[in-house]
Amino acid sequence: MAVSASPKASAEPPERPAASADRCSVVLYGDSILHGGYGGNQRLAEPPARTLQRLRPRYRVEDRSANGETATARAGRFASEPRTAHFVVIAHGINDVAQGLPVQPPLRQMVRQAQQEGRQVVLTGLSRPALAMPGRSAADAAIRQVAAETGAAFAGWGDVTRGPDEMADPLHPAKPYSDRLVARIALTLDAMAPECR
Repeated sequence: MAVSASPKASAEPPERPAASADRCSVVLYGDSILHGGYGGNQRLAEPPARTLQRLRPRYRVEDRSANGETATARAGRFASEPRTAHFVVIAHGINDVAQGLPVQPPLRQMVRQAQQEGRQVVLTGLSRPALAMPGRSAADAAIRQVAAETGAAFAGWGDVTRGPDEMADPLHPAKPYSDRLVARIALTLDAMAPECR
């Protein structure tokens, strides 16, 4: 975290913004899977952000997820967005794979920005859709690599099993599968901040 100091000569680089003093705070970035969207314009009655709040009531949870969003699109405005949460969860990638976009450069950019702000980052990796998605496994491995190389935490969504009847549509989790994905975020946060459990 940045430490306040007396103003010095302008030759010094500007101070990095400090992360919020509220350690038990998290902001969620992601696509429809983290948003709880499905079927075009529907949303789970209890979307993932509210599930996380229910599972970990000590957290202040801010939801910035959006249906259809790619990591590439979010990265374009990520640096200019104000943030106060201590933890930043990024659950992008499925739409990038579907559109043939690379996942590593935009995720690296967002992780680096959040870390420069003094925040801790969680990358979720990719869930397992019911439809065949060429490139999904390679992209999930690439996201894991970004986490390893940057020091971000990795929630391992690809390791979460799902039943054949646990999809709201071919791409989007129904509530039971969604809840297990959110539980992975909660467990990852627990390891980083046990006092917020």
